[in-house]
Amino acid sequence: MDATTYLAAWILAALVAIGFLSWLLARYTRRQHMRRQQAQRLLQALQRYPEWLCAQRLAAVFQGEGADAAAALDDACTIRLAWFPELAGDMAELLAVHNRILNFLAAQQALWLRDPEHWLESEHDRRFVALWRQHRFALQALLARLEQATSVRIATTPAPQRRSTYA
Repeated sequence: MDATTYLAAWILAALVAIGFLSWLLARYTRRQHMRRQQAQRLLQALQRYPEWLCAQRLAAVFQGEGADAAAALDDACTIRLAWFPELAGDMAELLAVHNRILNFLAAQQALWLRDPEHWLESEHDRRFVALWRQHRFALQALLARLEQATSVRIATTPAPQRRSTYA
């Protein structure tokens, strides 16, 4: 093998290595960009849900899980499943709190229909606020893990303001 062929082989090997490294970097950058976009979608879905939950505190009649709340949680679960498997535990905790809230609201509705006096004495508002706090804690833990996983700064939003008809 003469020097020219030897040098050409090394240049070709270097170009192939540079091309491979460029492809790897582009793939990594594209994946990180997609994860950031999906993190934003997940964040939007998770921000839609508390609005429904807050409205349940003042609702006269509990009519089950609202379509908006179900769609928001469904979107969040779908995005988490496809893009953020490391958030499984935190999402499971949020869904567990959601189920406790639904069960509580359904039980309170049944009690209200069956025995309104006993319902008034059941401290329903204090128990709802306790569940609301559990929800906020689980949501904040999930958002912190999402921020850590994607290196995206997530601004903490205050709890939605309740629109009260009380004076």
